[in-house]
Amino acid sequence: MDPYLLEKYLKGTASPDERKEVEAWLESNPEAWIDDFMDRHDGEGERLSDPEKAEFTGKLMRRVRPRRARWLQVAAVLAGLMAAGWYLLKQDKLKPREVRMVDISVPAGKTGAITLPDGSKVIMNAGSHLRYAQNFEGSTRAVQLTGEAYFDVSPDAAKPFVIQSGALSTTVLGTSFNISAYPGSRRQSVTVLSGKVSVRDTASHRALTLLPKQKAVFVPGSAGLTAETLANAENEIAWQQGKLVFDDTPLSEVAEKLSRRYGVQVVLGNDRLALCRFNGQFDREPLDVILKMITSLTNTRATRSADTVYLSGKGCAPSR
Repeated sequence: MDPYLLEKYLKGTASPDERKEVEAWLESNPEAWIDDFMDRHDGEGERLSDPEKAEFTGKLMRRVRPRRARWLQVAAVLAGLMAAGWYLLKQDKLKPREVRMVDISVPAGKTGAITLPDGSKVIMNAGSHLRYAQNFEGSTRAVQLTGEAYFDVSPDAAKPFVIQSGALSTTVLGTSFNISAYPGSRRQSVTVLSGKVSVRDTASHRALTLLPKQKAVFVPGSAGLTAETLANAENEIAWQQGKLVFDDTPLSEVAEKLSRRYGVQVVLGNDRLALCRFNGQFDREPLDVILKMITSLTNTRATRSADTVYLSGKGCAPSR
């Protein structure tokens, strides 16, 4: 059917012969009328699927096909119903779906393992929280991490895996890596164990591509993102086996990890203590044993009041 002739018919400007031609076509092929209508409104909304079109056509024709009605009146009613129905259908399709979110939390002193909807494995460290859409709807597999977690991501080149963690956004296709981004922490980091990831600082938008044994570090308030190569990247995930590994680690970071592991608050008495560095490896030893080792090697003193541990001492000079 010529769309211009159909347009003239709907506007009432067609000649008698043209009206007969259109009415014969409408009577025999209403579905084609609907196709023409949708073609003329293409871009206003999503097209109907074949089952939807068949259902919609049936409902309309049952309402507007009286036994001896003039087709001019029928077409006018059909056009109005189609316009209204198409608008409502379009609005319904544009209406955002309700997405069910999943929240997983791990308390202090514990670790937890979960499997995501795409089969990716996540091991969460103490005091961490993970949030994601139940079925990973959309063009990406997006999760939000607060705390620390190890990810073993299932490959899917068509749907990147994106982790938002503090100031960092990490994008991968399939790999294994560790992210540490606790609220209030002096440093946030991403360490790659296998594969390749892209890490972006959401403030400066600087991005780094990391390969195995590489680590991106972000210090809030600093110039931005830096990268370093690790001799023992496995130390970054030693927490999965209940181990604490400190390799020339600032005492401020040691205090943060002890606080999360043992459910206490380790407080440094002055800023110079944060400059001290500590080496040591522990495997589920009691907190008192670890504190004794730290104080003997850093020339500090530990006092405890309820759930708070205070470290005091002269501290250390800045490294050159």
